[in-house]
Amino acid sequence: MIKAAIFDLDELIIDLERIHKAAERQICRDYGHSFDTLSEDLRFNSSGLRENDILERIKLELKLSAPLSDMILRKQTLFSELIIGEVLRPMPGALEAISSLKAHGYRLALTSSGSRPRVEMVLKGLGILGIFDITVCGEDVRHGKPDPEPYRLTAERLKISPLEGVVFEDADVGIQSAKTAGLWCIGVPNPAAATTQTLKQADLVLPALTCFSLDLLERVAEVRETRPQPCGHRAKLGI
Repeated sequence: MIKAAIFDLDELIIDLERIHKAAERQICRDYGHSFDTLSEDLRFNSSGLRENDILERIKLELKLSAPLSDMILRKQTLFSELIIGEVLRPMPGALEAISSLKAHGYRLALTSSGSRPRVEMVLKGLGILGIFDITVCGEDVRHGKPDPEPYRLTAERLKISPLEGVVFEDADVGIQSAKTAGLWCIGVPNPAAATTQTLKQADLVLPALTCFSLDLLERVAEVRETRPQPCGHRAKLGI
């Protein structure tokens, strides 16, 4: 029986990819380089990775001598500056799904690759800072997604067995992390993502969180292969 729901943050609850990329572009400029000289994989396929891991890859590709800790602090400062004045808009259906799960007694967790100060800033801006029972951030683990450590740690802190938790993810690396940790996983694509994610390892794929309903939690284990469909065609998902 499912007892807990675990959510990713970026591009699932809120899409802040534009701000992240703007900060990374500025960091490259700070050290006299162009973001566009980075590998295509790093520029367009970093969804779901820890901020620290992305910055470390930038440091290696540009052969920077700057301490990684300085780059991390700079990214946090830039993000804080860039988000000022932004109206934080959650992804469609995200807050409704979270509120419904909370109201029906499910334990809630957030497992993000972001740094805790940045994650808490965003959650506060969305008005849901206190809704999660636990929050696991990038600095809480030695290895980020796709390694199973983030979701394995989340299950341990929730005091549940992996089969009692379902993860909501938008990124392939996050789905791999969740499934390797033994959890059920529902994939939810971000249509604005820089790189389209396959979500093929997810137990179930929803077109958007607006299509979420509580009965999915009991049926997710029965679903093995799904593809995103319009909400009006949910029967094609076996729902």
